[in-house]
Parts: sequence; C-alpha cells; structure tokens
Amino acid sequence: MLKRLFLGLVATLIFTLQLPIDRAFAVDIKQELRTVKQDATENVVVSNKEFEHGKRLFTNACSKCHMAGRTKTNPNVTLGSTSLKGAEPPRDNVDEIVSYLNNPKTYDGEQDISELHPNTTRTDLYPEMRNLTQQDLQDLAGYILTEAQIRGFRWGAGKVYD
Repeated sequence: MLKRLFLGLVATLIFTLQLPIDRAFAVDIKQELRTVKQDATENVVVSNKEFEHGKRLFTNACSKCHMAGRTKTNPNVTLGSTSLKGAEPPRDNVDEIVSYLNNPKTYDGEQDISELHPNTTRTDLYPEMRNLTQQDLQDLAGYILTEAQIRGFRWGAGKVYD
C-alpha cells in the first residue's frame, strides 16, 4: 500500500513537471510609456518583457545606490530625465546609458570613474556586472528610461514620493 502511494506521488510529480507552463508577466505598461530614445535621433519601444528583465537587473545590480532613481552618493544627480539630459554627453537614451555602464565618466564627461562606479570593464571590482551582456545593459537602460516616464518627477525625487 505504501509502495503504491509512493509510486503514485512520483508519477504525479513527473507528469506535472512535463506540463507546459507559460510565464505570466506582472507588468503591462502602455506602449507610449515604453517608447524611449535609442540614441539622439531614434526611438525604440521597450517590450514589457525587456522592462521586467531590466527591472530585475536594476534591483540586483543598481538599487543599492540608486533606489527609486536617487543617487545615494550624490543626491543632486539622479536617474531622472532632467539629470540624464544634463549630463555630458546627455545620457537620456539607451545607447548613452549602455556606453556609461561600459565606461563610466563623470557627469561633465571629462574623467574616467571606472574605479568608482560599477561597469563591465572592472568586473574585478564590481562582480555584479560580471555576467551582464550588452543586451542586459540595453534592458537595464530601457528600464531606467521607462521608469522615468512612468514616475515622472518622482523618479529620483526622494522619500517624499516613494
């Protein structure tokens, strides 16, 4: 009797694992909010899947210093649209954020800060960046820019708006 019960449980488990399981995404953001700048001249639509992936990457790799778009080490420079646009070069598009994550420079673009900011060239210092691909960085940038559009001035504004 016990042997039959055990075999029945094993068979049920095996058959259950064979069923196709669709992953449901928790987000369904309007396309106009997911339309961000790819570069200085072209736009791109971030898919809900890319947004969700970028959010997960942001939470794992960036949120220690950039919770809700703020910058812990310099609250005057956030991940909000105004701060990103004011950087040199402007980092208000996917390509420039990816470039920054590969080779970070100061806000004015004059000095290399690869020993101070996580990046893909110094994975010895920043292991959270070690396995990120260029597509991961694009999803991450898409998430940052989309979140800035969704939350508006609240993205990077501080505890009052969380």
